[in-house]
Amino acid sequence: MKKKRVGVVLAIVMVLCLSTGLWAAGQVEQAKPEGPIKIIYWRSLTGVAGEAQEEIVKRFNASRSDIIVESQFQGAYAEILQKLQAGLAAGDVPDLVLLDSPHLQIFAKEGVLVNLDAFVAKEPKNFLQDYIPGLLADSYYSKNLYALPALRSTPLLYINEDMLAEAGLPRRAPATWDEFREYCKKLTKVNANGEPIQYGVGFTMGATTAHWYFQGAVYAFDGKISDENFGVHLTEAPAVAAAKLWQDMVFKDKSAVPSTSHDDLFNKKVAMVFGSTGSMGNVMNRATFKVLPAFIPGQVRNGVPVGGAVIAMPSTDKWRQWAAWEFMKFFTGTDSQAYLAEKTGYMPNSTSASKHPDLVKYYAANPHWKVAIDQLQFVQPQASVISLPKGTEILRQMVEKLLIANMDVNTVMAETKADLEKEYNENFK
Repeated sequence: MKKKRVGVVLAIVMVLCLSTGLWAAGQVEQAKPEGPIKIIYWRSLTGVAGEAQEEIVKRFNASRSDIIVESQFQGAYAEILQKLQAGLAAGDVPDLVLLDSPHLQIFAKEGVLVNLDAFVAKEPKNFLQDYIPGLLADSYYSKNLYALPALRSTPLLYINEDMLAEAGLPRRAPATWDEFREYCKKLTKVNANGEPIQYGVGFTMGATTAHWYFQGAVYAFDGKISDENFGVHLTEAPAVAAAKLWQDMVFKDKSAVPSTSHDDLFNKKVAMVFGSTGSMGNVMNRATFKVLPAFIPGQVRNGVPVGGAVIAMPSTDKWRQWAAWEFMKFFTGTDSQAYLAEKTGYMPNSTSASKHPDLVKYYAANPHWKVAIDQLQFVQPQASVISLPKGTEILRQMVEKLLIANMDVNTVMAETKADLEKEYNENFK
């Protein structure tokens, strides 16, 4: 039987099916309410990213007399996940929600989110073609569209370019993980006792990011963490190869070190770190040396996991769904995305947004951003298991076991696979 939480979700789905009916399902037409339709948008993110969302809401409300959007800050992505689950149990959900992209799987799987295919069918035939495929891909579940790409990011490699010159290396990023390993050896410095005083790279161990950068390595080896159906592939050759490479760099080469902060780059403890495209402004501003932003290395191929958020529709009322769709189009449209990209550092979600005159001008004045745009051709969705309640933490522990505890790679991967499968079974079976 499904666990209690999923049972509650299913109960709410039954309520949805018995309620006023979904616009997208084409049920009996209802009279449009008099006056403007008010919808609730649950958002995440603080600082510039939060302020930029509020500006989009303000612009939309100024452009429409028939719809009013109320933005409500709900905390970090994990808090939104918990609050949406609680709202479902109470029968009180927002009309729109900003979801960490992997969390879409949880709610789409249980039928909580509105299937957007019927809305898209009413739009011009090429409506979805403008979105960058890799940024749109994880808006689908079981081949149906449940969200639109809102605030998307990808991981990058940030390099102290001055250290490249000091080590006699070319002023370019390593193209493959094999070359990356050689770079790190040459960038590492030791003292008279043979102890490292400067490392080639700091492997990021953040609670919510360790898995993200590791996924990039697995993709490069032409593997995957898990598939759409939550099958776990960590014991297969590509994932094992990526794990062994990282572990060997820490313990055999001693050219890499676990890192929890970009301060290791700024303090010149390491020559390279991984970070989000959304961190670029902060990295470039804080560094006292020339920083080279670069692709995540390839190997068998190039591949990089997409991150950030999608906007989805839990609304249970037909006319609020219509209004929510209008705001979704505005939020993810060309002008809004160009504004959000310039203000926040998140990626423009479409070809037209990336070519918007304001954004082109901004990128011309900030050429280091070009690498982030160029890497978009290699993006693909994150692993499905990230959407499990403990999925991120299980993968963080995996990286910790590899890079801090120095546990046997095959053992770690097998244990992690078992832990993820148990987590899936406890939540969905």
